[in-house]
Amino acid sequence: MKKNKTMNVVNRMTLRVLLVSLVAFVAVSCEKDDLQMFGDNNGSEVSVNAMGNNGNNNQAPAPGDASIAGIAIDAGFEQLVGALVYVDTELGAGLVDLFSNGTGQFTVFAPTDEAFEGLYEFLGIDEINDLPAELVLDVLFYHVVEGRRAANSVVPPVRPRPIITLLGQSFSVNSSGVITDIAGQEVNIAAADISASNGIIHVIDKVLLPLKNDEENGENNGDNMIAAQPGNAGQGAPAPAAESIAGIAIGAGFTELVGALVYVDAELDAGLVDLFSEGTDQYTVFAPTNEAFEALYEALEINGITDLPAELVLDVLLYHVVQGRRAANSVVPPVRPRSINTLLDLNFTVDANGVIKTIAGQEVNIVAADISASNGIIHVVDAVLLPLD
Repeated sequence: MKKNKTMNVVNRMTLRVLLVSLVAFVAVSCEKDDLQMFGDNNGSEVSVNAMGNNGNNNQAPAPGDASIAGIAIDAGFEQLVGALVYVDTELGAGLVDLFSNGTGQFTVFAPTDEAFEGLYEFLGIDEINDLPAELVLDVLFYHVVEGRRAANSVVPPVRPRPIITLLGQSFSVNSSGVITDIAGQEVNIAAADISASNGIIHVIDKVLLPLKNDEENGENNGDNMIAAQPGNAGQGAPAPAAESIAGIAIGAGFTELVGALVYVDAELDAGLVDLFSEGTDQYTVFAPTNEAFEALYEALEINGITDLPAELVLDVLLYHVVQGRRAANSVVPPVRPRSINTLLDLNFTVDANGVIKTIAGQEVNIVAADISASNGIIHVVDAVLLPLD
């Protein structure tokens, strides 16, 4: 990979800028029109319970004939459907098929088109495709709950009820049917108990944001290894620490990884050491242990990283880096494997057990997660990820 391509990649706008903008969106107040009844696949009226009596005395509706996706399409939820299609196209997420043909049951909190348009207006964008697909996928997962959750099991009689989503993050619902997400928004359930063959839809008047302002999380004391288990995807993202990614890698003894960075900087003037030491952008690094590099050297029958072409090493390094601050709760999925796009512009997938599958077919374990740096997050892996078909 040539230097100019590398620097174009690493200088892109980071996800962090968008996350901060989305958090700021909480302060925007948009009045909504009353939601109207809408039709199912056959054009007949769908039974909708308005949220005013909190739904506690309602029986869960029987499964309908149309799928969640079919209802969303026919009812004119164009922005929500467009978001599903976008992440399917970009990340191979398979959400349209899941909600059209899947046999599992899900509860979807579906934002109206007006809810999406309010978000676009605030962010100064035209459509969902102007946001990174990985961010959109996380937002979509934050709107879906596993199982068939009717209003009577969502809206509590008294105390707010936490609802765990497919993202592994929760929001709470109070007895008036008002959702409070982790960004602090208050979102109304405008219509409930729209029954599908594969779940239930509740309509909401804002896009739920699974984002917390880092300043609200408190300061990290800068201690190095935070050994979060990758399977615990429901934990919040760690606050930024005082030390940089490069500083942590050096202090923690990742000598082979640091050596690889120094090698490509010396040979290709890639600027990676400076980027991860002094850069202000946020990155997520999947850092192989020294043992991981040594196993690679043994398999290739070489003595060290400098025995490989610098261009190849640069590609390998970029395959270990993701733009933005991606904590374990946005890397490790609750159910279906999640596709992660790297700075090399090639993907790997992560399953619910924290096992990475590379395009070379390797299965690599995340052995420690959520090591917080000033300019990103480090997850430790037990093999060098190979971006080779």
